[in-house]
Amino acid sequence: MNLPKGHYLQDKKYQLGDVIGQGGFGITYMGTWSTEVKGELGTVRTDVPICIKEYFFKDYCFRDKVTQHVRIHSKTGQSLFNKFKEKLIKEAKILSEVHHPFVVNVLEVFEENNTAYIAMEHIQGCSLKYMLDTQGPLPEKKVLKYIYQIGQALNFVHQKNILHLDVKPSNILIDKRNNARLIDFGVSKRYDIEQQETSTTLLTLSKGFASIEQYDDEGIQCFSPRPDIYSLGATMYNLLTGVIPTESILRATKPLAKPSELNKAITPKTEEVILKAMKVNPAERYLTIRQMIDGLDIPSYFEEAENTLQETNAGTLSPSGDEDSTAYASTPVPRPIDSEQTEVTHPDIRRIRKKKRRRVMIPLIIFMFAFVGYVVAYIFGWNELPGTTRRGANSGNEIAMPQPSANTEIETPNQEKQQAETTTTTTPLQTLPPAVPETDPKKVAEKEATAKKEAEERLLAEQRDMSAMDVTEVTLSSEEISEKYNALIASGKSKMEQKNYTEAKKDFEKASELKMTEETSRLHLECIEKEEDQKIAKRKEMYEMKMTFGNYTIVRNKSTKLFGAIDSRGEEKIKCIYLTVGISSNGRAFEREDGKYDIYNAEGLRIVDGVTTY
Repeated sequence: MNLPKGHYLQDKKYQLGDVIGQGGFGITYMGTWSTEVKGELGTVRTDVPICIKEYFFKDYCFRDKVTQHVRIHSKTGQSLFNKFKEKLIKEAKILSEVHHPFVVNVLEVFEENNTAYIAMEHIQGCSLKYMLDTQGPLPEKKVLKYIYQIGQALNFVHQKNILHLDVKPSNILIDKRNNARLIDFGVSKRYDIEQQETSTTLLTLSKGFASIEQYDDEGIQCFSPRPDIYSLGATMYNLLTGVIPTESILRATKPLAKPSELNKAITPKTEEVILKAMKVNPAERYLTIRQMIDGLDIPSYFEEAENTLQETNAGTLSPSGDEDSTAYASTPVPRPIDSEQTEVTHPDIRRIRKKKRRRVMIPLIIFMFAFVGYVVAYIFGWNELPGTTRRGANSGNEIAMPQPSANTEIETPNQEKQQAETTTTTTPLQTLPPAVPETDPKKVAEKEATAKKEAEERLLAEQRDMSAMDVTEVTLSSEEISEKYNALIASGKSKMEQKNYTEAKKDFEKASELKMTEETSRLHLECIEKEEDQKIAKRKEMYEMKMTFGNYTIVRNKSTKLFGAIDSRGEEKIKCIYLTVGISSNGRAFEREDGKYDIYNAEGLRIVDGVTTY
């Protein structure tokens, strides 16, 4: 589904390189920007390394292999695809207006191949979440440095009446110079002079980092820095303790543990700032980011040590967030459709389908009635008029209809001759006498009523088959629909608690067909994310983690006891076929079974093949 390496965009302005990150909503490529630099020696053409993010909602679209255009599986998917594309473009446009040393720089946002792209600066480094995962809780001085820098960035965007609304460790990158950079403005909001929100987006809640007012869409209708203050305090809490704070909406029943109870090295002043910034009641927090930063003992100078940690997807912007985020739209997420299945389950599409079936069925029903009438006329002899003829029940020849009278039956010489000819030319089965029509009026009426009843029953059966999918919509009251909806939501949540996300997702899909709510969309997306997390965790269970190596982790396969390296998604980038691993001057030396060594660099590329020493 990726664009090929070397592919050009914007009339060869940008050239794509390797994929450095991808998820359910986008693909991020390394790339080069072909531009001109003016200096003392004149104008020099050069290629600048950048990141290019492509919007690719993989559950609802695919790539045309000929044109490389992004195609959508269905009309239902198109609506959801467009909504998230607008979110991506909004994120880029806000970022392009925010130029600050501690905010990632966006070069351009453009549309091509039926989707959207963001060209941004490439940041070599890692996220604070990655640093926390690999090193554990960070020293207080280091945290204060990063919080001071991000505080400056937030203070700057707040002056422009913009709220970030998703501050957390995974949205803070630490570049090679060990400086913090704020990323991912995909759920940010901009406010006008009258303090009313002018840009809206899909709601995203990062569990443990979102303020309580973010759980209510009306809670952030007016501009206030306090949601970002809460998130920054929660970020400090997480970095210093290694624990994700209790969700703000749950703290009435599950109190927040003090940071010093989890890490005794935290100073009282820092703890005081964290707890005030994280007050559940917004009015009890700091008024501005500046007040919060002023309450900290920020070091007079910062260490200039280089950051050597490298993360595969550092410098990318994710429209969906990471594992601790929950995104939900104002419309439910329909069942994912693969490239070979174009059927959708949206109610409007079902109604269209049913109308088409009715167009076909109505003529068939009319024809069926006409046929039944013809059969009844045939059996009961309703067309017995003088001189008319009918076909014999077992003969292909026409037989004159006898004309009954009170005492006699009339038979003409022509009829006798025709019957004689029929007898000599037919098989024994065809020599049976023709059916004699019933003349008793009561019996005729009974047979007519029976035939009519059978026809009506067949018609009702056809109608039941035709409208089987309409049963819920027609027969259920609003109370019954709500009751069934609540039961499906409760069932899905129960299955999520049991980590059965596949079955939970099915419940939420059924619930979305009954009632379109933000809840079904949010829960469905959360199931998709958790399923992916399960797959990654299952892959990583195969290995013993040893040490980080560039963007990868050196591992030992538990079953084969051989060494290799995997990426953050648990996929092998250096195959586990080596006996040992050593450090060489230009990378890592992996020992082969023949006693020779293959040397790999930090990008996972084999630069030396089969040397005897390293």
